[in-house]
Amino acid sequence: MSYLAVRIGVPDETAAHQLSRVLVEERIAAGTRTSSGTSHYWWDGEVNEQRYWTITAFTTSDQLDLLYELVDGDHPDELPGVTHTEIDARDEYLAWIEDQTR
Repeated sequence: MSYLAVRIGVPDETAAHQLSRVLVEERIAAGTRTSSGTSHYWWDGEVNEQRYWTITAFTTSDQLDLLYELVDGDHPDELPGVTHTEIDARDEYLAWIEDQTR
């Protein structure tokens, strides 16, 4: 098992806050952090510009499939932007992540 910071881009502030809360309530993530900014990306043959909210969810690799399933079922984008990075931290912090996720 590894510990992850999963980033999820969401194009709507309300949806970002709802998804962030559900990830924690369902114990898929031990905690989340939400930030926003302008995103530029290619889609359908053109460059798009849109404000996006990024949820960073702290979880374990054991929860990754559940996280993808939840995001895929409740995300407004055709192709949700979900990336993850393995993290290392103090043992106490990693234990908290593990204890708070199922």
